[in-house]
Amino acid sequence: MLRLIGLFLLSCLGFQAALACNGYKAKLVKMENCAGEDAIMTVGSDFSLKLNKKCELVPSGCISNKPFGTAVAKFKVQKDGVVMKEGKIDLCAAIDQASTEGKDMLKLFGAPSSCPVAEEKVCANDHAVDLSKYKAMLGMARGHLIIDSEVKHDTGKSCIHAEIEITKN
Repeated sequence: MLRLIGLFLLSCLGFQAALACNGYKAKLVKMENCAGEDAIMTVGSDFSLKLNKKCELVPSGCISNKPFGTAVAKFKVQKDGVVMKEGKIDLCAAIDQASTEGKDMLKLFGAPSSCPVAEEKVCANDHAVDLSKYKAMLGMARGHLIIDSEVKHDTGKSCIHAEIEITKN
């Protein structure tokens, strides 16, 4: 679940977006690649994401991956200044154990579906993921969310800092 949240935030890199679903809106306040130019996983500056009124997540743009065989993430999720979850996760192992729906979502955003990962640029255009079965849970996410993720790979590192404001009309 946190991997999917991280991918959602990663896909918004560099953009401010207004999203709407079940009366909720989300505004991307800040998204930064904090690993610099040597980052293993990066999102293109043209990448955007919309959540439409049908509660479909619609991405466009590209994600670039440099080759890696391992990916261990240290993450922290905060809501309104309170740490909700923090820890470490082996992303390669998590991908192997992901449900079919989870793997489809990862593929939609250009994320690898298994490790090792070859160098590639994956573009996600004209696709949508139906999130309507999760719309009742948006109330739990309401507030100011901050997600920090630092990923160590066998070939380098990746890092994302994201801030999102979720409100209800």
